[in-house]
Amino acid sequence: MFGLVTKRELDQLRADLVADVRKGQALQEELSYEWAKWFNKFRSLYAMLLKREKSAAADTPEHEGGEDSAAPPRPSLSTLKRGLRGF
Repeated sequence: MFGLVTKRELDQLRADLVADVRKGQALQEELSYEWAKWFNKFRSLYAMLLKREKSAAADTPEHEGGEDSAAPPRPSLSTLKRGLRGF
């Protein structure tokens, strides 16, 4: 268990550790890139839904006397989000 360790063995262990650290750094960079990509996708989707809701609210005329029963109500942002999630 305890014994002499040669310089060659120490150099090999060091090289293995350096390779493991470099693989870990590469994996961390890859995961960071993937997270950024998914975050941008969801951010743009949310911005699109928010823009759609704002334009729907701006297009809807407001009635002082009452609501028009002929026109169906437009879905809210929360309804659109639930529709995209599937429930």
